[in-house]
Amino acid sequence: MDELGKKNIGLAICGGIAAFKTAELASLLVKKGYHVFPIMTPTATNFIQPLTLEALTWNPVFISGTDARTPGGMDHINLVRSLDLLVIAPLTANTCAKLANGFADHFLSAAYLAYTGQTLVCPAMNTAMLEHPATVRNLDTLKNDGVRFCMGEPGVLACGEVGVGRMAEPAVIAEYIDELVSPSLPDMEGEKVLINAGPTIEDLDPVRFLSNRSTGKMGFALARAFRNAGANVTLVHGPVNIPVPARVRAIPVRSAEEMAEQCLSHAVDSKIVVLSAAVADFTPQPLPLKLKKSEFNGIINLTPTLDILKTLGAKKTEHQILIGFAAETHDEELFALKKLKEKNADLIFCNQVGAEKYGFASDENVITAYSQDKEASHFGPGLKEDLAQGMVQYIQSLFFEN
Repeated sequence: MDELGKKNIGLAICGGIAAFKTAELASLLVKKGYHVFPIMTPTATNFIQPLTLEALTWNPVFISGTDARTPGGMDHINLVRSLDLLVIAPLTANTCAKLANGFADHFLSAAYLAYTGQTLVCPAMNTAMLEHPATVRNLDTLKNDGVRFCMGEPGVLACGEVGVGRMAEPAVIAEYIDELVSPSLPDMEGEKVLINAGPTIEDLDPVRFLSNRSTGKMGFALARAFRNAGANVTLVHGPVNIPVPARVRAIPVRSAEEMAEQCLSHAVDSKIVVLSAAVADFTPQPLPLKLKKSEFNGIINLTPTLDILKTLGAKKTEHQILIGFAAETHDEELFALKKLKEKNADLIFCNQVGAEKYGFASDENVITAYSQDKEASHFGPGLKEDLAQGMVQYIQSLFFEN
C-alpha cells in the first residue's frame, strides 16, 4: 500500500481467450482507486497487447524475467513486496500446473513464488481441461497453499461448448478484490446481519402500481460493507436495477407485505438488523381487471401496511441491534429523533432526500446518525460505497467497543 492509502494490485494475465476480459477488469480497478501493476505471461501477449494494459493502468507491463526495470534484475521480488494482493485472471491450466509445482520459468511464476501475501486466481479453460484429474490436483494444491478462487458461472465457452470453465465477469472479480483487501472488523466476523433495501411495489390493478424513487444503492452498499467486514449478510430487497452483491444471501421481494414477511422471519436470529428499504406505508386493494379511465372516480382507497421497524422494535432482544433509516425533506433531526424513540430503535441514519445531488438514485449521499445517548455523527458528503464503510465502522464502535 502506498503512502496515500491506495491499495497495490498485481494483475497477472495468462495466455487464454479470456484475457480480453482482463482489460475491463484493469479499467474497473483503476476507477476504484487501486494502483494496478500488470503482469503477462509471454503467451498472453498473443491475445492482448501489453500497450493496452499500460494505457489502462499507467504502469509498465512485466513479462520476462530478463527485461529488468531496476538494477540487478530482481523485479519479480521488488514488485511483489509492494503488493496488497496478487490477482491472476485468467488462470490457464498450464500456468496453474506451474504454480502448483513450484516452477519459476517466467516472470509471473517467479513473482508468485516470491510473494508472501494473498493470491486470488480466476480459472478459465475448457470444461474437460478444468475437470481433468491433473488440473483438479493442481487446483487443490493451490487451495491448500491458501490461494483464493473466484470461479465463473457456467455458460458458452470460446470453443462453442456449454459448461463450466468461463472466467468470472470483471465486475464480480473487482467486488471480490474489494472484499479481500478491505480490513475485517473482528467484532463483525461471523455475525448475522439482516439488511432490507430498495422500494416496494403496491399493485393498483394488473397495469398500474404505487412505488417510490428508491434504488437500493445505499442498502446494497451497506450489504457489501458488512460482508467485507466479515459478517454473514442476508439482503431482502425490492425491485431494483443494480447487481446483487456477491457472497451475500439475497432475497428478492415485490410488495410491502412480502418485505415484512421476510424481514420478520430472518430478524429472529440476526444480531444486527438494518432497515434501509423505502417500504410503502399504504397499499391499495388491487383490482383483478384494469381500471378504465371512464370508470375511475379519482379516489384510491389505501390501507396501512405493517410497520416493520416498529414491529421489530417491540420484539427486539437485549443483545440485538436495530437500525432504521429516515429519508426526510425537512426537519430531519426532529423526525429522526422521534422515529428513534417511537420505534424503539438503537440507531437512525437520516438523509435529506430533497437535497440536490444526494439521496435517491444518486451515487452520493449525506448521512447523519442519531442514537439514544450519543451526539449526532455525520457521514459525507461522499460516495455511498465509501459512506457505508464508515457507517459499519461506526456501528462497531458504538455497540461493540467499550
